[in-house]
Amino acid sequence: MTLELPAVWLINYALLLTRCLGLAVFLPVPGVQTALPMTKVALGVALAAALAPLAVAGPGAEALASPAAPWEMLRWMASEAALGFGMGCSMRVALEAFGLAAQALGFQAGFSYVNMVDPTSQVDASILNVAFALLANLLFFAFDLHLFLIRAMARSAEIWPLGSYAPPEGAAEAMVRLGGVMFDVGVRLSLPVIAALLLIDLTLGLLNQVNPRMQLLTLAFPIKIVAGLVVLIPMLGSATRVFRYLAEQAGEVVTGLLAR
Repeated sequence: MTLELPAVWLINYALLLTRCLGLAVFLPVPGVQTALPMTKVALGVALAAALAPLAVAGPGAEALASPAAPWEMLRWMASEAALGFGMGCSMRVALEAFGLAAQALGFQAGFSYVNMVDPTSQVDASILNVAFALLANLLFFAFDLHLFLIRAMARSAEIWPLGSYAPPEGAAEAMVRLGGVMFDVGVRLSLPVIAALLLIDLTLGLLNQVNPRMQLLTLAFPIKIVAGLVVLIPMLGSATRVFRYLAEQAGEVVTGLLAR
């Protein structure tokens, strides 16, 4: 007994796999960015297999004709990869707002003196960077954004048949605006702590002018760390509200990428 599959199904699955692999590259999950290439491929294959009944053999799949030339198939695959990249990159950019805030806070408060390996990027980072990265990833799953991306990928197969995707007008502008939102939120998160540390620096500078013999340099380091934590802890209560705003902005960009 031989199993024969229509050629259009194989072409459709190759395009669907390309779309899913594009999403897996930028998927904001701890360890994915530094995982072995085969791990990302396996994730993309699993997602493509789950969506295959809808995208490969579902309604509208037969409308795709075989490519007339190899370059046409490459063009189709490039468009599918662009859709996956855009969806994954949108979520990644939104989560980087927490990393930007942690970078600014860690440098000003002195946390950059103690580094450890960030499990998300596998590079040396301050303790505050690692804590904020883990917080952002936990909120990513708490808000079911991983399910949102899977649903968006399934919806994309209905809106854009495989091989027909074209970036809508204004998609690049929306991505740029999302980057601006990332910087805006990151700076707003770090401003209260930076302002408190600036006041401490001014106070220590005035005390040094009053009594130059005081060894303020040895006191500045622990004082700034403690003050940074005192101001930062109450701010963590608003982390869910801030993340919800970022998720809404990223969700709008993903929805815009699927618009015809």
